[in-house]
Amino acid sequence: MRTQLTQSIYILTGLLACICGVVGIVLPLVPTTPFLLLSAFCFSKSSNTLHQWLLSQPALGSVINDWEESGVIAHKTKVVASACMMAMITVALLVGEYTYWIIALVVAISLLVLVFIWSRPSRG
Repeated sequence: MRTQLTQSIYILTGLLACICGVVGIVLPLVPTTPFLLLSAFCFSKSSNTLHQWLLSQPALGSVINDWEESGVIAHKTKVVASACMMAMITVALLVGEYTYWIIALVVAISLLVLVFIWSRPSRG
């Protein structure tokens, strides 16, 4: 019973993370890659079928595969992710009226994410 409940929780979490990741493709400021990596992790713990399905997706599978096999992020992915993140943050900060601590928080988190992305090994 315990393992079936755990498996169900992993599947549900994986599905929710996958949905959030797909939504993040089209919505600004919603991260895609972390949700998809969480989804892949959950599926690998619960359902080989769902894990293989996720890896077989043309737009998503190679990024997840590279990460799972060797912790690598393709150079092109790093550039695109960085450019999109900076553009969305710049537009959001220019359009909205925010207090200084919110701006500082957004900039600090963005810098930490960029450091993480660029500190990973590259492929291609």
